[in-house]
Order: sequence, then C-alpha cells, then structure tokens
Amino acid sequence: MELGEWVVEFVALLMVASAVAVAVKFARIPYTIALVLSGLFIGVSGLLPEVPITRELVFLAILPPLLFEAALNMDVNEFRSNLKIISALAFLGVLVTTLIVGYTLSLATGISLGLALLFGAMISPTDPVSVLATFRTLNAPKKLSVILEGESILNDGAAVVIFAILLDMLNSGEINLALGVAEFVIVCAGGAIVGFALGYLTYRILSGIDDPFVEITITLILAYSSFIISEHLHVSGVIAVVAAGLVVGNYGKTFSMSPSTRVILTDFWSVVVFLVNSIVFLLIGTNTHLNIFFSWREIAIAVIAVIASRAVVTYSLLHRYPRVWRHILFWGGLRGAIPVALALSLPGVEGYEVITAMTFGVVLFSLVGQGLTLEMFTKRVFRDVKREEVEEVLARYIAARSAEHELKMAIESGKIAEPLAAELVREINSEIEGLQRELEELGDVGWIVKRLRRYVLDAKKSAVRDAVSRGVISHEVARKISEEIDSEISRIDEEQM
Repeated sequence: MELGEWVVEFVALLMVASAVAVAVKFARIPYTIALVLSGLFIGVSGLLPEVPITRELVFLAILPPLLFEAALNMDVNEFRSNLKIISALAFLGVLVTTLIVGYTLSLATGISLGLALLFGAMISPTDPVSVLATFRTLNAPKKLSVILEGESILNDGAAVVIFAILLDMLNSGEINLALGVAEFVIVCAGGAIVGFALGYLTYRILSGIDDPFVEITITLILAYSSFIISEHLHVSGVIAVVAAGLVVGNYGKTFSMSPSTRVILTDFWSVVVFLVNSIVFLLIGTNTHLNIFFSWREIAIAVIAVIASRAVVTYSLLHRYPRVWRHILFWGGLRGAIPVALALSLPGVEGYEVITAMTFGVVLFSLVGQGLTLEMFTKRVFRDVKREEVEEVLARYIAARSAEHELKMAIESGKIAEPLAAELVREINSEIEGLQRELEELGDVGWIVKRLRRYVLDAKKSAVRDAVSRGVISHEVARKISEEIDSEISRIDEEQM
C-alpha cells in the first residue's frame, strides 16, 4: 500500500471513529464497545479495504503510547502500597492464563500447542478502561480501582514479553518452557532498569525546561525511545515503556512541570490513546471478515477457557479481600486493545486466521457481554441511595456557600452596591440555613468526614509538590512529608474497604 493510500485509509478510520464517538453520546453505551461493534460491521460489510498490518508497526507505533499513557497516570504510591497483590495478579495471572488457555485449546480443538500457548499469552492482558469509568461514577473503593488498573499495566508488559518469546520459539520450531521462563525474568528485569534510567534522565531534563510544548515532545520521544533502545539491547521494550511512564508520571509531572503543563500533557496523551484505540478496534474488523462466524466453535472454547483461567487467578489470589471485590475483579478482567494489537501483528504465521478470529471473538464477548453486565452489577453493589441524597444536599450547600462568598467579594470590591444586594444576600443565607438543617436530619455521615479527611490530605500533598516546584523546600524533605501523608491516606483507604 502506497503512502497516499495509507493517508486516505487513516483519515477514513478517523472519520468512522469520530462518528462512533458522537453516536455513543445518544446511545449511552461505552465507546470501546461501540468501536468493537463498528469494527465488526465494517469487516463484514467490506466498507473499508483491508489495511496490511505488520508486527513491527504494531510494536513500534501502537503499543508504546498505550502502555506509556496508562503508566503516566498511575499514582506510584498507591501502586506501591498494593504492589504485592498487583504483581501476583499480573505475573502469575498471565502465566496461569497462558497455560490454561493454551492447553485447553490444544486439547479441545486440535490447534498446535505452540500456537495455542501463543494465543493464551496474547489474550492475557486486561483492559480496565470501561470498568474504571463506571467506578468513577459510583464512588467505588479507591483501592479496588488501583488493583484493577495496576494489574492491567503490569500484565500488559508481562503478556507482550511472553508473547514475543513464544512467537520466536514458534518460528524456530522449538518450545523450551524452562528457557522461556529464564528469558522472561532477564528481559523483564533489563527492561525495567532501562526504563527507570531513561525516565529519571528525562525527569532531570524536564526540571530545567519551562516550555509545555517542548516538555510534551520530550515525553513523546521517551515513550518511543525507551522501547527502541530496550529492544536494541535485547530486553523488554514494553516493560521499559511502563517503567519510564511511572517515573515521569509521578516525579516528572510533580516536580518538573507547572500545573498548566500537567493539564496539557494529560490532554495530549488522552488524545493519542483515543486515536490509537479507535484505529486498533476498527482495524481488527477490516482484517477479520467472516472468520468469527466460521470459527464459532474455537471462539466458544476460547471464551470458556479465558473465563475459567480468570476465575482460577482471582479467586485463588484474592481470598483475603471482600467477596464482592473478588466477583468484580473476576468479571472485570475485560480484554481490549493489547490482544487486538498483538493479533494484528501475526500475518504470515500459520493459523493466523483462526487465532485472529478467536482474539476478536473473546474481545467482543468481553467488552459487550462482560462489560455491560458488570456495569449493571457494580451499579447495584455500589449505588447507595442515601449516599446520593447526602451528596446532592452537600453539592447544593457547597454551591450556595460559594455563591455567598462571591457575592461578599463583589460587595467589598464595590462591584455591587450593598443595598441592591441585600435581598439576594437574605435569599442565599436562607438557602444555606435550610441545607444545614437537611444535612443534620440525614443522620450518620461518617463516610463524608473520611472523604473530607482524604480531600484535606490530598490538598496537603499538592501543596508540598507546589513548594518543591517553586524551590521553597528540597526534594528530600518533600519526599519525607509525602510518605507521611501517603501513610495516612492508606490508613483511611483501609478503613473504607
């Protein structure tokens, strides 16, 4: 395909993605689910021609921004406090899923063991985007969100490493699991070292620059260069991208960027990921065609195997957590962009068509079937009518207090004559008194007090970060105070479990 055809195809995909984004505002279904359905329709109808996708394009163009953006927005303190369970879910989860899915498919369908294990590794990464969006609207526990998101970040990297190792073994015709495990440990450790080193170097460079566009460009360079350099050194590029993103997201953004730069950075990477996710889900449709219908038996077995492996992982590792958390983490292990991207990188591999069809079938079931039912379940679990009533009264109270403050400021500054504003002042005061009585009548609101305490601690932490950025205090002092605040935040989060 020539450059001009690529550009036309790219613009066409962006037009479809934009149309879907507008349509979901009226249909009220998650955007990722709408993209999957649109991709399926495009593939079946043949509205867009096939776009040839190579493994190099997927690994160099698609994976780095997806992984970097996820790590960039992860709170490293929250991540560290839950690292034990996150690591277990991610690394053991990928290994268990690869083995259970691989051997089940090989025995049940006759697919070669090597290809089946490759599919098992490919389908292991979880995508919590739609789940976390639901959590945010329902006041789900913060720790639950951190575990789900942290698992996704780590298992993305682990799964891609295992996928690459198995693919090399498959191409060479020799599968050696012991050698594969040793190589996995080495390339993951090496990738983490390279990623942290490049992330720290970037953090130091950013501290001497005060130009939002240059700083954002540097983060874009970091996302791709960390991958390229690591692959050149024969260690994991995906782990390096994640490590670099964690460093810049938690130290570069905090200590080296102004508040306005942080906002622009977040918006920039959100747009990049929106574009990449949109194109990935649409491309799978144009490359799959009717294979999902011809391979329905293999897809059904793959779905069952993936669900079974997820159940084994979550219920065996999370036995100390609330039962409802286990149910949510089990059914919330949705599959998304990473498995699709890996599937698109396989043309030329024997059995590519059925593997791609199974990948898309599992992702389709995951996002549509699990995604919609999980949304209904979490709404029923976390929706608290009394809490919503309290929050509504509290919101009105905060708004009235803010209006009172602004009105007083306007009167004091001479913008409004006090006699003219007297009636409005009485109305606002009356409203505030009424809302105060409503809050008193609602009874126990201890959870609000805990939330306010968390809000105050977050404000303290933000003030410490600002003091560092202005050069008022040193990084060492800021780190000490931040750790003390994080400890208090962790205690509050534990009480809310």
